Amino acid sequence: MNVSDVCYLIDTTYSKDAEGYETKVETRKQRFCNWTEGVSQNEFYLSHKAGFEASASVMIFAADYNKEKVVEFNGVRYNVIRMFHRETDYVTLILEEVVR
Repeated sequence: MNVSDVCYLIDTTYSKDAEGYETKVETRKQRFCNWTEGVSQNEFYLSHKAGFEASASVMIFAADYNKEKVVEFNGVRYNVIRMFHRETDYVTLILEEVVR
């Protein structure tokens, strides 16, 4: 696979500040990927049936993916709604755009 794009995998953790309140901490990891705007008709149907609206997919190296739930590409955030192995060393993430 020739990678031609760059995306960010975002992991969210929570920690307590000095006053005891939980604060959200985001860790962004830059990764090489192949980005596809839109998804197949079948993938769109299956995601819609499950209550999601799949809008993009991204293929990344399996070693780079650590079950992060958010992907950012060109300043737009997406939630991961499905992950599956495409080939031995790669995973494909099906994404839903986060509406802010």
